Amino acid sequence: MWADEFKVEQVVTNYISNAINHCENEKIIEVKLERNTDRVRIFVFNTGKPIPEEELDKVWIKFYKVDKARTHEYGGNGIGLSIVKAVMDAMNQECGVRNYDNGVEFWFDVDGGRT
Repeated sequence: MWADEFKVEQVVTNYISNAINHCENEKIIEVKLERNTDRVRIFVFNTGKPIPEEELDKVWIKFYKVDKARTHEYGGNGIGLSIVKAVMDAMNQECGVRNYDNGVEFWFDVDGGRT
């Protein structure tokens, strides 16, 4: 894949940190890669409570917190996902979030490069 390694590291670090802080139930965190001809999509999934559907598009907003009370438990400040969004926008790449019955999956794309 072709990407700025420091920017990608920052995105992965934010996603994994969020996964650790919000992991519940079975306490499973999965990191996966999916490669197409022109891109690589990286996924970070954690078991736990899904994000309310009406909140999904707001998680990228600086200082926005879905569960304000719980964030104080681990010292989160609500800027990690806004940083992810800014980095991905600067790289002209996509990122997103998807709920599952047993957890949440965040993802981002980078250029696939050549095989």
